[in-house]
Formats: sequence, C-alpha cells, structure tokens
Amino acid sequence: MKQNILLVGHSGDMYGASRSLLKLTKILNENYNVFVLIPEMGQLYTNLNKLISAERIIVYDGLYIFTRKSFRIKYLLPTLLRFFKNLIFLTKTIRKYDIKIIHTNSGVVPAPALAAKLSGKKHIWHIREWFGDFKKFWPLYAAYMTRFSDRVVCVSQAMAIQFKQAKNVQSIHNGFEIPEIPKVAQPSAELENKLKDADLIIGCTSRIRLIRKGQEYLIEAIGLLSQKTGRNIQAILIGDYVPGYESQKEEFNNLIRKFNLEDRIHFLGHLDDPLPFYRLFDVFVLPSGEPEPFGGVIIEAMSMGLPVIGSNLGGTTEQISDAWNGFLFENQNSKDLLEKLEYFLNNKHQLQIFGLRSIERVEQNFTLEIHKKKILNLYQDILINNL
Repeated sequence: MKQNILLVGHSGDMYGASRSLLKLTKILNENYNVFVLIPEMGQLYTNLNKLISAERIIVYDGLYIFTRKSFRIKYLLPTLLRFFKNLIFLTKTIRKYDIKIIHTNSGVVPAPALAAKLSGKKHIWHIREWFGDFKKFWPLYAAYMTRFSDRVVCVSQAMAIQFKQAKNVQSIHNGFEIPEIPKVAQPSAELENKLKDADLIIGCTSRIRLIRKGQEYLIEAIGLLSQKTGRNIQAILIGDYVPGYESQKEEFNNLIRKFNLEDRIHFLGHLDDPLPFYRLFDVFVLPSGEPEPFGGVIIEAMSMGLPVIGSNLGGTTEQISDAWNGFLFENQNSKDLLEKLEYFLNNKHQLQIFGLRSIERVEQNFTLEIHKKKILNLYQDILINNL
C-alpha cells in the first residue's frame, strides 16, 4: 500500500522552484500518494492537476512565507501569529491525510518542519536558495532547519556549504529531460528583421533585477563589445521583473540608451514556453551577480545544444565546465564577460562544438533519471532505515 506524502510549495507561478515541485510530484507519485500544499491558485495548480487529482491539491492562502520585512520589529507579532496558525493548520492536515513524510520545497517556508516534528513524522527540507543576505539571521535559521529535518537536500554543493557540514545535509542536482522542440519560435516581424543580420545572438532567461540577476552586466558587456568591434550583437531577454523591483526598468533603459542598444536588446517578458526561442540563440548567458543555487535555465540551454556562460559562483560552477561547454566569467565583471562573448563572436565554428559538449554534459550528469533515482533512494532511506 502506498504511503501518503505532502509536498509544500511557496508559490503558484511556474518559475524554477515550482517547476521542480512539479517534477517531484511526477517522480514521487509513481511510488507514493502525493498531496501538494500551495499558497495560491495559478499556473502551478493547473499543471499539478494534470498529474494528481484536485482532491490532493491543498490551497492555503495563509501559508507563511518569510521575506525581508518579516524581521522588522513592527512585523514580528503578525509573523509569529501566522507561524502558529500555520502549525495548527499543518498538524491538522498531516493527521487528516495520514501523511508520513512532509517535503518542504523551499527554504522560505518555515512552519512545515516543526509541524512534522510535533506530529512525529519525517521531514525533508529542499533548499533552492542562497541565504548570504541574511548574515545575522542565517546561523539560527540553519540550525532550525537541520534540527527539525530528517534530511536537508540542497540543489548544489555550493548551497550545501551554507550549512557548514551538518551531518543530515546532502546535495542532489535537479534533473532535466532533453527536450524535443520541433520548430523555432516565430518572433514578431520586427524582431525577426533585427535578428537576421546579427553577428551573434545572445539569449538570457531569468527574472530581471539589478545585481541579483545581473542583466546590467550583460547589457554593459554587449555595449562595450559593440563599440570595440562594430559588430551587430543582438540579445533576447526572457522574464519579468522580480515583484517589487519593476521601478528598475528605467535604470535598464538608461543603460541601453548609454550604449545605443535600443535596436539590439529585446525584452520579451514572461513566456509560458520559452524553449522554442532558444533555437534563435547562438549562446546562452546567465549573468547573475549573486550566487544561483542551481539555475535550471542553464541546464535547459545546455540540453538544447547551446554554449553557456555564467558567473563563477554558486551552483553555476557545477553546471558549466569552464572552456569546455562554455565559460565562467568573474562575478559582476562586465569586461570579463565581454571577453567570453568575444571568443564566440570571433570563433563561430566553436558554437556547435561547445553546444554538443553541453548535451553530453547533461546526459552524463543532469538527466531526470539520475535525479529520480537519487530522490527515490532518499525516500527509501528515510522510511525503511528510519534515518
């Protein structure tokens, strides 16, 4: 008889963590009865309902997700009240559905771990975030995570290092399928006209935010490289602004105007299915100024046969084999990024060579089958060996 497990997500969108939650649901539902708790209706709910029945998708809009303002004095009391309400709701849910394992899919949802402990159930905490910004708070929170979890799973070794070698912490890379994209996306006639004479087309898929996501480093590198070479370099940026940072749009526009890139930098916003657009790219760049835990978009680009460039920190360093299937550039250094882009601009014949190596690297290290095996082994360890 299948055991009941509960996955807890922190969003209803379809960005990285939610897509990983969807994969976990698909993997685990073969061997377990999967219930999923999310804070809102949305695209994630729709996609989950294709895998499990609506009766097993619990929408709880009171789910406490901590943010920076949670630590301000005026928010402390409301934060504690929401936390305790979550404990009550979660313990009732665990009891109602006879849940054996609670699997929290994000580091910003604190209540499920304690609810699992109070209920005498097993807890897995999946860490997909870098907590370097929370220097004073982090040691306490890391201790809470490891104390109230049977296993803390990090998406990269770079994220596992945050826990200073705690015994119940391990890393499991996310897994990806080699996608079958039958045709190239059809851009607008205006965009297609601008791309047709390009010497190099750069792609970037990420939410947009200064420093954190680093699109300004890419724009500056393109601007400097365009000035240096006089070549036609085009860039397609896919993704919305991080909520609350929409005002940064003007800073990006100012930077684009500074380098006269109005006809060369193209923001497409959020796309439900961005992968067909990858067929337009010569090279993929993730220019994040702060550590990426394990950027799924890099693996997606690799799986589609693209050379990849990323900053030399975080999980990106575990994805890109430097100078083999792409390049790592010095964090927040536009001039170093420029040099990496210039290599492909001057050596177009290397694009296919690096791209084929990207596919090979995914097949050897980051397939969905490898990920599935590790996740199922983790669950067996916890349930059978009572770890």
